[in-house]
Amino acid sequence: MASCCNAARSGRSIGAWVGILVKALGTAGIAVTAIATILACHSAAWAAANDDYKLSVGDVVSFDFIDDSLPAEQLTVASDGAVNIPLIGSFEVGGLTVPDALNHIRKAFIDREFFNDPHIALAVVSFRPIFVLGDVKAPGSFPYQPALTVEQAVALAGGQSTGGATAEDRVVTRARLRGTLDESVVQIAKEAIAAARIKAQLANNDKISEQDLPPKVKGLLTPSLIATLLPTDQRLLETDQHALTTRRKQLTAGIDEVNVALANIQQLSEIQKTVIASAQTDLDRIRALNKKGLVTITDLSNAERETTTQQSHLLEIYNQASTTRRELSQLQRDLDDATLTWTHTALTELQTHNSEIERLITVRESTEEQILLLSSLALDQPRTNNTIAFTYQIRRKANGQTTTKVVTLDDPVAAGDTILVSINRVDDALNMANRPVATLAATPPIQAGPSQ
Repeated sequence: MASCCNAARSGRSIGAWVGILVKALGTAGIAVTAIATILACHSAAWAAANDDYKLSVGDVVSFDFIDDSLPAEQLTVASDGAVNIPLIGSFEVGGLTVPDALNHIRKAFIDREFFNDPHIALAVVSFRPIFVLGDVKAPGSFPYQPALTVEQAVALAGGQSTGGATAEDRVVTRARLRGTLDESVVQIAKEAIAAARIKAQLANNDKISEQDLPPKVKGLLTPSLIATLLPTDQRLLETDQHALTTRRKQLTAGIDEVNVALANIQQLSEIQKTVIASAQTDLDRIRALNKKGLVTITDLSNAERETTTQQSHLLEIYNQASTTRRELSQLQRDLDDATLTWTHTALTELQTHNSEIERLITVRESTEEQILLLSSLALDQPRTNNTIAFTYQIRRKANGQTTTKVVTLDDPVAAGDTILVSINRVDDALNMANRPVATLAATPPIQAGPSQ
């Protein structure tokens, strides 16, 4: 069963799910018990799905160093099946279960001598969505939940639509998907230009160049869109570089000032050494005169006190020099940290933008596929018989191939599946039901559970 009540996993509370489903179902023919089934909490099923589920393109995982204070990072599985792991970089996890991926990552940290015993955590934050298209009330993409069935997926899409599968409805749906497609392009452009800005920062360039754009987005962006978004990021680049340059100048000026002060203290200590040497000479002379009875004990005591006072002054100068050296070291560390912190922050932001670009490209490709599927479904329009039956199909991509199979409401759905719901006349439905067994057997099998 789908663990929809697990808000931390699904990202929605139970109330939110209830509101979505009640609003979507309305007076649809789906039994109300389907809602209760979807909302049933089965944390064990979720845990089992996480252990058996093989990561694939579009999944979002949470990676965390358990023994530090930094928040967990959310990483999107890119089109090459890799995620950007901190310190390691691009690391392929596609086709691996979460426990296997975690073990591989731990081994990589140990093999590269970053850690002896890394305490890390990896979990699926969100699966790639499913798509429900055709004769349903609210076709589109929906978050996948483990153990989801075809019936529950159709319920998420508002239930079957017996009278809404008109040409006008399809036009509206295609227009909505076109809007989503255009919006995804704009979002990709924003993320790409932000990534280009950070790349220019790391290269100490004053201008953002189109060469700094990620290669995989260059064919998606028009010159006019780039020209619209680029000026803002160019100003951000100039502001960030000015702030860093100003900070470096301030610290460098402070270091120079402290070096001058340290040189003055060193010169003062040499002078003080001369004063002490002179006082010591006077003390030796007075001692000799005292032995001859030419000066009093008071004169000798005064000379000794003067020598001791000058030696104390030298110790104070030494202490001042030590304090100044510590101040110099702190300023030098601040200067180094300013550069390292800035570089680390820039690399982290670049990683975040690249991950978001991967996610948006996946959304764009999925939306394009939905538009193509709607176009193909539009060819099956005639409904001359008032008695209708529904046909359900699952289209699934696995190992670079796409398979399609007729399914029932009780069949399981996998992450990334496309569920096609279509209305047939009774005669058509009977013909499909009476298809030869050999024909049905020739259809590629659909695996249960999350997509592998």
